[in-house]
Amino acid sequence: MKMRKKIIMDVDTGSDDAIALALAMSDPQIDLLGICTVNGNLEVALTTDNTLRVVECCQAQERVKVYRGCEYPLVCTLQKGTGQYGIIPRRESEVTERGVHRKNLPLPAPVAKPQEESAVCWMIRTLLESEGDITVVAVGPLTNLAAAMRADGRILAKIREIIVMGGGHERSGLCSAAAEFNVWCDPEAMEIVLQSGCPLTMVPLDATYHAKMGQAEAKTIAAIGTPQAKLVSDLIGQRIEGYKNGYGADSATEGVPVHDALAVCAVLYPQVLQNVKRCNMHVDLGKGYAYGRTVIDTRDCEHSEAANVSFAMGADRELFVNWVMDTLGRKA
Repeated sequence: MKMRKKIIMDVDTGSDDAIALALAMSDPQIDLLGICTVNGNLEVALTTDNTLRVVECCQAQERVKVYRGCEYPLVCTLQKGTGQYGIIPRRESEVTERGVHRKNLPLPAPVAKPQEESAVCWMIRTLLESEGDITVVAVGPLTNLAAAMRADGRILAKIREIIVMGGGHERSGLCSAAAEFNVWCDPEAMEIVLQSGCPLTMVPLDATYHAKMGQAEAKTIAAIGTPQAKLVSDLIGQRIEGYKNGYGADSATEGVPVHDALAVCAVLYPQVLQNVKRCNMHVDLGKGYAYGRTVIDTRDCEHSEAANVSFAMGADRELFVNWVMDTLGRKA
């Protein structure tokens, strides 16, 4: 019998995190050990609340526990005078009800509460007690993981692999002219993870924009009829509306990326990531216009540093969409 893949999800649950979580809890090939929440798309109180809503939607509250994580980035809250989002935790007043991410997911308020143990402490304990067979799937800012690495370096040898949704190369700017959102929210945390020596796969914007989903897929998913399928369908629709509001009417013509779900798919089907380059990557920490930009070195010369990531430049959309449909369809 094929062994289930043990994973820890680290999320800042808005819309694409919710889709990723629903799929992780629906695929029997995945053993979801727990979910850590962090400040990012929303402040951590809201990302935790939304995560609990998804767990209860998937009727997984008895087997999947939620751990509240870091409220602030590691360093950048100490930098004053910038006025930029990402420097401080996102607050309710900054969340638009017309955007890609909204204050509350379209689900009932959760009955369950997060666990008393903090996400960082639980992550350290779980990894240390493991046999080195856990993959960390980080689809938000990397504050929790970086804090855990700094708190107890013994976990580095216990991590099987880290899969990060974040960064970009040819498609890099999203929340700024230079930086992708998850990295921009905590650039120093990303750099700590890059320097950890752990096996690391990057699922950047270059890949996620090759795996878009649109109204046709949303309609097919809705027809499955389960609560989690309805949630995924509704959130794809919300993302399409949010992209139109934020980037113009033509921005969602070919569908929209559901970034974080591609990272979960890559746990089971690494081949979904295409044109994967082994290269060296760092993050710009200079506090200027490029603060938070991921910089990859694709050179093969004596001046290049040793490769520290596998960086995906593309994705197999057909494989990804089929996996989403199959996974949600199993619950029909």
